[in-house]
Amino acid sequence: MSGLRTIVVGFGQVASGLGRDPRMARYFEYASHASVLAAHPAFDWQGVVDPNPAALDDARSNWSVAHCGPDLDRIAAEVRPEIAILATPPGNRAEMISRLPDLKAVLVEKPLSGPNDDDGERLAAIAAERGIPVIVNYWRRADRLFRELATGGLADRIGAVQAVSGLYGNGLANNGGHLIDFLRMLLGEVTTVQTLGPTQPATGAPLAGDVHVPFALTFAGGVVATVHPLDFSHYREVGLDIWGTTGRLSILQEGLVTTLSPVVDNRGLMNEMEVASDQGKPMETTVSDAFYRMYDNLAALAAGTAQPWSPLASALTNERIIGLVRRSAAEGGPRLILD
Repeated sequence: MSGLRTIVVGFGQVASGLGRDPRMARYFEYASHASVLAAHPAFDWQGVVDPNPAALDDARSNWSVAHCGPDLDRIAAEVRPEIAILATPPGNRAEMISRLPDLKAVLVEKPLSGPNDDDGERLAAIAAERGIPVIVNYWRRADRLFRELATGGLADRIGAVQAVSGLYGNGLANNGGHLIDFLRMLLGEVTTVQTLGPTQPATGAPLAGDVHVPFALTFAGGVVATVHPLDFSHYREVGLDIWGTTGRLSILQEGLVTTLSPVVDNRGLMNEMEVASDQGKPMETTVSDAFYRMYDNLAALAAGTAQPWSPLASALTNERIIGLVRRSAAEGGPRLILD
C-alpha cells in the first residue's frame, strides 16, 4: 500500500470495540479507529501495540494487522510509523512520541492528562519541539453540520444566543469534556467557570476517579451555559439545548437528533411570540462519517496542507476548564476566571 504507515497504541473499546455494536453501526458508519483505518486510503495500517493478548488477537484476526505486540519499540522498528493513533489512558504518551522518530502527525484520545500527571503538557512540548501536528479526537469538530453551525450557521438559524443548557454522563473528564469542547466550538471562548452543586462519583465511568458535577460556563460574548450530569444507568444523553432570538436548536442523542424550532405567534396571548417547540423540524444528521473526516484532517496535516480541526492546544484548554470545575467544587462553588 502507498498510504501513511500507521500504528495504533491501545486497542480497546474506542480503538476497536465500538465498531462491533450493531445499534451504533446503524447511525455511525465509522464508530472506531479500526473501522476508519480499514477503509481510509490515506493510511497503511500496519501495527497495533497493546499489553492484552485478546486485543492483539482481535487486531490480527478481525482486522488483519500484520505487526502486533506489547512492545512499542519492536512494533515501531518493524513499521517505522508516520502516523500514531494513541488510544491508551494518559500518563506516558509524551514518552511514546519520543520513541517514534518518523512521525508526521498524531491523533490522540482525550483526556490528555491523568489526575496526577502533566502528560498533556509534556506531549505538547515534544510535539512542538519536533514540529509534529497533534489532533485530539473531539469528533464533533469534524462533523459537517456542526462545523457549519460553528461558522455562522447557528446565528443564521436562531439569531443571537440567549440561553444554553447541556447534559452529559459517564464522567466530567469523559463526556463532560466532549460537551465543553462542543460548547466552545459553537459559542467561543470561556471566561469564567463555576460549579452549581455537589460533586458525586461518576459510577461506572470509563475513567477511574471521574466525577459528576453541575457547572456553569460564561463565554466571552456574555452567554452563560449551564451543564448538568445524568446517571447513564437510567438512560444516555449528551446534548445541548440552545435558545436564540429567532428560534431554538436542540442537539440531542449525541448528535443523532437535531431539531430546529421556529418563533411564531404566541398561542396564549395577543401581540406576543413563542418558540413552537411542538413544530420543530429535524435537521439531517451528519455524524455517520465525522470520525472518518477527522482522519481526512489527520492525513492533510501529515501532508502539510491543512490546519488542525481539533488542535492539541484547544484540547488542553478543555482540560484547564475541567480543572477549574473541580477546583470550584472543592472550594464551595466560587466563580473562577479562565486565564
